Amino acid sequence: MTSPDGAFYSAEDADSVIDPASPKEKGEGAFYIWTFAEIEQTLGSPLAKIFAYRYGVEPNGNVENDPHGEFTGRNILYVRHTIAETAEHFHLPEKDAEAQLQNAVTQLLEVRSKRVRPHLDDKILTAWNALMISAFAKAAAALDEPRYLAAAQRATQFILARMYDETSRTLKRRFRDGDAAIPGFLDDYAFLIAALLDLYQAGYDPSHIDTALALASRMRDLFEDSTGGAFFTTVAGDTSLILRMKDDYDGAEPSGNSVALLDLLRLAHLTDRAEYRDAAAQTLQALAPKMANQPVAVPQMLVALDYSLAAKREVVIAGAADSEATRALLRELRGRFLPYAISLLLDSDATRATFAAIWPASAAMREVNSHAAAYVCQNHVCQLPTADLSKFIELLQ
Repeated sequence: MTSPDGAFYSAEDADSVIDPASPKEKGEGAFYIWTFAEIEQTLGSPLAKIFAYRYGVEPNGNVENDPHGEFTGRNILYVRHTIAETAEHFHLPEKDAEAQLQNAVTQLLEVRSKRVRPHLDDKILTAWNALMISAFAKAAAALDEPRYLAAAQRATQFILARMYDETSRTLKRRFRDGDAAIPGFLDDYAFLIAALLDLYQAGYDPSHIDTALALASRMRDLFEDSTGGAFFTTVAGDTSLILRMKDDYDGAEPSGNSVALLDLLRLAHLTDRAEYRDAAAQTLQALAPKMANQPVAVPQMLVALDYSLAAKREVVIAGAADSEATRALLRELRGRFLPYAISLLLDSDATRATFAAIWPASAAMREVNSHAAAYVCQNHVCQLPTADLSKFIELLQ
């Protein structure tokens, strides 16, 4: 689903050709599912059994509930046992089991590559890419996984380079075959703002905060209902629309209003600016009837409400980004679920100056005795800084 430039494609068909000799006959998941006989024929008996144990393959298929009969005798691969469990079951050293399983995967991928691939919807949507960026950024931080951070950064670079005009601060909604088109909707702006804030917390590139602030300003200009509160889905003046809607249903995707509200609350927390607090308060007031009357329909909106009511925390790490002391503090911080906290990394005088314009208190936050230090604050009232990891953990708890 990843384009060569790092952005994410929209979708892949569920159905695909079962047999190239009958191209009109398609089946659900045909490209990805396997019979045990196919696996055994490719891998041979001993390796096929090891693979089957690891990935839940059954001789007669592993799909118990199949109302349309599309998976009869076939297997949907999933991780049923760990490599350690697989090694123990077959009395193998763990490294040997891992090597054999990797060999099996390589062989089966080679066989699968000869099948007819499902159709790929290769358009790139700003809103959907933003959701992916947020997911990868959060996973990168929580799991300390550089690959996920790199995936989020590449997708962000693509969107900002190919679908965003920095001068006008406007987004395009879709990109395909070299062409960016369709003015962005509310969800494109709101989701990308959220993605940039999430990505900052994972990689601490201050430019993401600057872009999020610019997009937030433009989002308000284009979509905010300054009289009635909340946000319209589309810009004013579109003659193809009978009326401008305010989407407020969190379905398969969160609504633009839910995410825009949380964006405003997070930016108010980060900058302590009245303009964001006031806009968030007006949006909350406009959306309150929906939350009160149909809370089950707006779970993401309730996340924003929860954020608005919670005691906020700020955690600032002052220290060189490449120092082990700084990395240790960041690992401890990012490995915890702190939904009402924002974090900043002040790794240079230039970064400190950048954030001083956003949050003035950060100008005075520096290392302690030339060691990376952590400042833990609540509602912008800070404890004494500490360079001691155990003390930092105590403050976070």
